[in-house]
Amino acid sequence: MAKAQGRSKTAVQSAHRAMTEGIGLDILKGEFRIGELLPPPDELAERYKVSRTVQREAFKTLAAKGLVASKTKVGTWVMPERFWNMFDAELLEWRTRLGMDQRFIASLFEVRRALEPEAAALAAQRRSAKQVEQLRETVTAMAACTERHAFIECDLAFHVAITEASGNPFLQSLGGLIEAALGAAFARSTPVQGVEQLRHSAAQHRTIFRAIEARDAEAARAAMIVVINTGAENARAQSAPSG
Repeated sequence: MAKAQGRSKTAVQSAHRAMTEGIGLDILKGEFRIGELLPPPDELAERYKVSRTVQREAFKTLAAKGLVASKTKVGTWVMPERFWNMFDAELLEWRTRLGMDQRFIASLFEVRRALEPEAAALAAQRRSAKQVEQLRETVTAMAACTERHAFIECDLAFHVAITEASGNPFLQSLGGLIEAALGAAFARSTPVQGVEQLRHSAAQHRTIFRAIEARDAEAARAAMIVVINTGAENARAQSAPSG
């Protein structure tokens, strides 16, 4: 009996996840348009093969993300984008899975410029000896990378480690929430012309590390700005139409 109940609970959770993700992706793709009512419950039940109970829970989850709102006797409709919680990890994962346009990438780099330089400055002031060693190992691995995917993984680990070393719980949470988006952004902003440019980028990151190691907050802040600006320039160049 316990196993049967466990399977039943798992099935409900799976159905809830599938419907939440399905509607979320359809909203992001524009299949459910902003301001429009979602299809009636019976239609959604048939479309996603779920019960009314699962629908209600899925709507609660989507409402918490800012994607939808509901009203009795009116229905559930799609909210304007300004209400979406863009720091929600699941929403970001859906967004990056669908692909990021130039406007989204530009917005992401604007957020990075606003927050990551301060995270680097705080890390310089608050980092522990263990965190310094972690950053040293990561930046050393970056310098040894000759393959794009491995470089991106190290790049992401380096930036997340800095948010951790900042000691600020909001910045630490930010690092985890935007990890998926950063990974996709780095995939476009990481240099593609060859090993020499990978080494140049690694050297820029080593400058951040050295400033943090030296507890030089201003130098860490400035070095982080250089890295972010370089990434933004690379992203723009790769997004520009060829020819």
